[in-house]
Parts: sequence; structure tokens; C-alpha cells
Amino acid sequence: MSNIEKYKYSLFIFVLVFTYTWNFWINDIWIPNESFYAEAVREMFESGNFIDIYYNYEPRFNKPPLTYYLSALSCFIFGISEFAIRLPIVLMALGSVFLTFLIGRRLYGFKVGIISAFIMSVSLQFIGNSRYVSPEVPLTFFFLLTLYLFLIGYKEKNFKYILLSYISLGLVVLTKGFPYIFVIGAIVIFYLLIENNFNLKNFWKDFLFLKIWIGLPITIAIGFWWYIYEYLKFGDSFWNVYYKETFGRALNKPTPFFSIKNLTYYWIVILWAFLPFSLAFYFALIKYFKQLKTFSFIFAWFWIMIIIFTIAKGKLPTYIIQAFPAMSILTAYFIVNYKPENLKKYLYYLSFLIPTFLFMAAIGYLVYVLHLDYFYYIFVVFPLLYIVRYKDIALAPFLASILLFLMFSISVLPKIEKYRPYDKIGKAIEDNLIHPSIPLIIENKFFHNLPFYAKRKVLRDYPLNKILKAKKPILALVLEKDYKYFKNTDVLWEGYLYNKGSESQFMKFLKAVIKAEKGDYSDFRKWKLIYMR
Repeated sequence: MSNIEKYKYSLFIFVLVFTYTWNFWINDIWIPNESFYAEAVREMFESGNFIDIYYNYEPRFNKPPLTYYLSALSCFIFGISEFAIRLPIVLMALGSVFLTFLIGRRLYGFKVGIISAFIMSVSLQFIGNSRYVSPEVPLTFFFLLTLYLFLIGYKEKNFKYILLSYISLGLVVLTKGFPYIFVIGAIVIFYLLIENNFNLKNFWKDFLFLKIWIGLPITIAIGFWWYIYEYLKFGDSFWNVYYKETFGRALNKPTPFFSIKNLTYYWIVILWAFLPFSLAFYFALIKYFKQLKTFSFIFAWFWIMIIIFTIAKGKLPTYIIQAFPAMSILTAYFIVNYKPENLKKYLYYLSFLIPTFLFMAAIGYLVYVLHLDYFYYIFVVFPLLYIVRYKDIALAPFLASILLFLMFSISVLPKIEKYRPYDKIGKAIEDNLIHPSIPLIIENKFFHNLPFYAKRKVLRDYPLNKILKAKKPILALVLEKDYKYFKNTDVLWEGYLYNKGSESQFMKFLKAVIKAEKGDYSDFRKWKLIYMR
């Protein structure tokens, strides 16, 4: 590798780490998904119960506990804050990028490894999930770790690494659930079949080397203890919720398997979720489609996930994130080794230039509509200067996307916080010394992060007449238009809150913020926090 490449890659790594770590604590807890984890952790410290999961003082059985425990450990060290709650997610996101590099390097050399890490790091859905608490990034990390340890153990015929992979698989189960035993198991089995040219005798010999009679009990002991404990403690109330989250999502939805929507769902998701390299990935997949043995591990990984989650009737875009490392490695191999000619050369260039220009346009648009510093217009031209200077079209999408996310971290995410004043509501309650035993009532609405900031039980979806009849003292968040019905009240806070669905649909929320910047608050509603003694 030349000195220029070393300098370029070192600079890319620095900007990447800076982008991931800068300002990740600046935003209030996002709603709804992150709120479940943040509030559950806060209640752990309040109650002293670090085994059971409670949200808004009610048991929460929807997800296994490891993501909660990771944030709780961080809060134990740093204190309860947005920084501490999110820190494990950011570190595991960077760890997932590093593991992608290690697997890519192991299979196809250093250059493929480092480029695959760059591709993974900026994939739209992955980097979006790296800045708030949810199981997706921890699942990706332990999923990758399991496959990496298996790969080393299998290649070197060292059972020590295989044993460690079983431990990691147990952590996968403790993060997202036992169905992932079947997902990862299917990947391993398909890979061994390809490696042995589908010779069942040789396959069986390799399969016995895995010693599942030793490893699987370890996985079960690590991954299943919480399920057994919760069932013994809560019985059917636990099982009914967890069944709905696993088997219910996978099996009970009525979508016909052979419908076009069902069969194409994840191919369409990849198109936007794996930007800015999704077009290049499709190009690489077509190019190398028949080279099953060359890409045995990558294809076993990718195709098993596509098949399993296409068959499953419940579908969410996040389910495919754990295939991104395999897709990144295949795309990186394509970039390093493919030398296009004739018409294919232009298609090759377009697969990188289209997303590059798309992200450049996004930078310019956000600078204009959000009135950001004009300095960011330089970010628009940087990818073009990079192409001219290094004659490197393939990594231009990385540069364009990392600059966009860098701008998001430094300026966009802090700017939108004035439209998310949830911490100010909590501070108003705290400053007025309102006892935690007094619940917060919300009129005909629920903001999932308010239990975290109010530090108390929140009563949701209360109609106006029910609030008026409630026993005093009353702490309530009411619509400004209904404030006239309340007499002799103290107004502790007033302001706008987002009213158009979930903030997890971030682009819709960002669109509402852009409208509000122009004076149009139609996607927000005015609220008053009142206290009646």
C-alpha cells in the first residue's frame, strides 16, 4: 500500500471516529424506541432491581435484557445521562465496523478489509442506529463477533475459538432472542456445505468438529436464563408478550409469501438502507453471482438472511442490518478487483457517482433550509475535489456521506433540539420540587420519553374531562386550547411538541422541523405544563 493510500485511509478513519463520537449525547432521548431503554435503566437505579425490566413502572417483556444492562453498566460508571445511556451503542457500532474489517481482511486481504469497514460505517441505516439505544447495534456486534470467532476456529481448526463463538452466540440470544440461533446456525451449515462442495460425508466431518453437544448448552445457559427466570416469575403475562414479539411477528401475519411485495421487500430496503453503496452492491452481486465457492462465507451469510427474513411474515427494515457486513465485504472486493470495460465501465461509474451527487445535494439542501453555516457549502465540493485529486470514484460516496453525517453531528442534530424540549419539561418539574409520587397526566397523548425526564409515572391518553375530575394535586400536560378550563393553576412550562407520529420516522420529523424553521408549526402543537395544588 502506497504512502498516499496510508495517509488517505488514516484521515478517513479519523473523520469516521470523530463523526461517530461527536455530539452523540446532545439530543434528548428519542421517542418512542429509545425511551423504553432509557427509562427502564433509570427505574433500575431507582428501584435497585437490575434483573427485571420495567418501563413507566410496568413490566416490559418485549426484548431480552442485554441492551438494557449495557446502558445500566455505563450509567453506573458515568451517572444517568444521555451520554452514558448511548455510549455502549456508539462503542459497539465502532466495534462492528472493526469486526467487518477483520473478517474482510481475513477472507480477502487488508485493502478489502479496510474498504469494507468504510462501506459498513456509512451505510445509512447502520449509522442512523448508532446514535440511539436499541438492540440493533449490539445485535450486529455480537452477531459479527460470533461469525468472526467461528471463522477463525474453522480456518485454523482451533476449537478454542469455536467455543468462544458459542459464548458470543449466547450474548446474541440475550440481545435479541433465540431465533438468531437458527439464523446463525443456518449460515454456518450452508457455509460448510459450500466449502465441502455439498459432499455430505466431508460436511459431517466438519460439522462434528463444531461439537454442538458442548457449545449449544453454553449458548443456552448464557442466552436463556432470563427467559426462564421471567417465565417463572411472571408466567403467561411474560410468555404472551414474548410470543407476540417472536413467533407472532414471524408466523402470524397474513401477508401471502408469493406476493410481489413480500418477495421484493428487503431488496427495496437495501436500495435505500445500504446507501451510498447499494447500487455498487447490486452490481457486485450480479457480477459474482455464480462464484459461490469464492464467496462461500459471504454468500452463505447474505443469502440465508435474505431467505429467512423473506419467509418470515413480519417484516421491518432493521432486520436486514446484520447482513450489511457481508454486503460491505462483497462490495469492497468488487471495488478492489473489478476492472470494467466498455459499457460496463459507465454503469460502474454511475453506481458510485449517483449516490455521491445525491448526498452532495442533501448537504447543500440542508445548509440552505436550516440556515446552517455557509462553511458547509465546502462539503458539497469536497467529493469532486477528491475524485479529481485521487482519480478515485469508488470511495467518493464514502466521503460524501461521512461529510453529510459530520454536518449532522456538528450542526443539524443540535439545531433540531429546540423542537424537542422534553428535558425542559423535566427540569420545570424538578425546579418546582413536585414530589415523585404525583404522576404526570398527559391529555389525549403520550410522549414516551417523559417518564425519563419527569422521573415519575406518566398517565397517558387522559381525556380532558377525566383530568378535570382528577384528585388534586394535579400535574398535567394539556393542550393550550384547553387551558381555559383550568382555574387557579401554575403554568410551569409552555411550548411546542411534535405531533405527527413517531420521531423514529426521522425524515418526516426533519421535514416538520424544516417547515417550522419557515414559521409553519402545523406539525407541532402548543402545550402547557400545569400544576394544581
